[in-house]
Amino acid sequence: MKKLMTWVLAVILALGCLPAAAAEPTVIQPNMELELPEEIYASVPRLNPEVEGENPLTGLPDGEEAYTPIVLVLDDSPEVFPHWGVTEADWIVQVPLRRDGDTRMLAVYSSAYPEQAGGARSARMTMLPIATLFDAAFAFVGYPPNTEWNIMVGGWLDEWDFNKPIRYFDLLGRRYKERVDFLPEPQNLSAHIQEMHANLVKRKVKFQKRYFLFADEPETRGDDATKIDMAFYGSEETLEPSTASACTFTYEEGTGYLRDSSTGLYTDRNTGEAVPFANVVVMRSKINWIGYYPYYEDHLRYYGEADVFMNGKHVSGYWYRRGRLARLVLLDENGEEIRLQRGKTFLTIGDQYTVVSYE
Repeated sequence: MKKLMTWVLAVILALGCLPAAAAEPTVIQPNMELELPEEIYASVPRLNPEVEGENPLTGLPDGEEAYTPIVLVLDDSPEVFPHWGVTEADWIVQVPLRRDGDTRMLAVYSSAYPEQAGGARSARMTMLPIATLFDAAFAFVGYPPNTEWNIMVGGWLDEWDFNKPIRYFDLLGRRYKERVDFLPEPQNLSAHIQEMHANLVKRKVKFQKRYFLFADEPETRGDDATKIDMAFYGSEETLEPSTASACTFTYEEGTGYLRDSSTGLYTDRNTGEAVPFANVVVMRSKINWIGYYPYYEDHLRYYGEADVFMNGKHVSGYWYRRGRLARLVLLDENGEEIRLQRGKTFLTIGDQYTVVSYE
């Protein structure tokens, strides 16, 4: 109990939530023991209707490229920033990596496929379920030779039929990559996303289009949330958040949410411009550990709490998946599927040790 109270006090101090004259940020208190009534998700359809000419992940006009969604694992170390080839990504996802709160990021491509993107890194079992959310191909630079089933990336690639046909790209091989000269190894690996896309098209690999719902008007529900702070502690024993993972999102009307961290604004090395997000989503899932390696409770099946930030507003609700290979559904507190704002989405997946506040 003493250790827990020490950790809670450290969180409060880190967020600056001790009594002060100014208004205090709202700290989201996650319920990791959530029992969601079946009537909330019972009527959720397996798929939303297709909208002709619309990209299923952004709600924006679809490009001319064939639809081959690709999820690329990216290094989240400060020395690798800025990433390159992320302007073309439709979603960016931040997932747990280590017990100290360090994370890794994933870029999801479905409407444009850059020639190169990076810096690419190795996979963990907190990353492969993201590819199944979107029914996407998976690109990574190897994975640990784990033999425990729940953290065995190679075993789950086979379990989830990424070999039938082959829908993954291990960049430890000879193709789809090169080393760039502006970073040292191992952080300088650049993935050839356009080449992967061309390979999938050539082999006629089919992907299911999983449409999110999108609004045609700005979100007006919920309380104000023009600034979002995220701190990643990793576990109860971590008394200081990871400086590499901590970040802030600031809403700018007409632009969206801009992500800031210890390395500055989240920009694309190729363009030098900040990458704006129309939506910021926080999903809660229990995270289990085998040694140094994390995995989600039941690999992101069923449901959990979710917080969605759009248009400077906060809407609380739930995430739901019918099964491990099903689409991701975001529901409000009444069980209605949330309509996202059209544009890019930033998704963070964390547990009770991921501290999120907003104001």
